[in-house]
Amino acid sequence: MKKVLIIPGLGEYDEYVEMLTRCWRKYGLEPVIHQMHWSDGEHFALKLEKLVAVVDALSKDGSVISLVGLSAGASAALNLFLERDHAIDRVVSICGRIRKGDQTGYRSFETRTKSSRAFAESVMLFAKEEKSLSVEQRKRIMTVRPLFGDALVPASTTHIDGARNVTIPTAGHIFSIGMSLSICSRPILQFLNA
Repeated sequence: MKKVLIIPGLGEYDEYVEMLTRCWRKYGLEPVIHQMHWSDGEHFALKLEKLVAVVDALSKDGSVISLVGLSAGASAALNLFLERDHAIDRVVSICGRIRKGDQTGYRSFETRTKSSRAFAESVMLFAKEEKSLSVEQRKRIMTVRPLFGDALVPASTTHIDGARNVTIPTAGHIFSIGMSLSICSRPILQFLNA
C-alpha cells in the first residue's frame, strides 16, 4: 500500500481530514496525517527537519510515499519534495498558496500569514526554489484549486508551470479542500496511483 503523508493547514483539523480520507485505503493509499503546529512560533526550517525525519522513517521499509498539502500545508509539502525528491513519488497541493502574490488587503500574503511566521517562511522558501524544479519533477506535482474562487488563496498563487494544474467545480476554501478529499477526489487518487 502506498503511503500518503498529508500536511494540513493552519486550522489543525486532523479528525476532519482523517474522516474524509478514510476511504482512500480501498484505492491502495494509506493516509498518514502530520500536524505542523503552524502557530507555535517555531521557524519553518525546524518544521521541515521534522518532516524530513517523517519521510525517512516511512521510507525505511521501501514504501512508496506521496505528499498531499492542504492550504498552508501545500508549500510545506513542496519544500519537502525538494528536500527528499528521491524518496517521494508525487505531490498534490490543494488550495495552497505557494507564492507571495501581489494582492492587498484581506487576501494579501501579509494578512494571510500574520498568524504563522513558519507559514510565511515556507511560502517564501518554495517561491525562491520553484525555478529549480526540473521538467520531470513538475510532472510529479498536481495543484488543485476551486473553479469559482477561494476567498483566502488567490488562484494566481496556486499553480505551477509544467505541473498538472486542476480546477474542481467548487467555491470557497475549506469547502473546496473537503470536496477535493472526498467527492471530487477522483483526479487526485488517479494521480497518486499513476
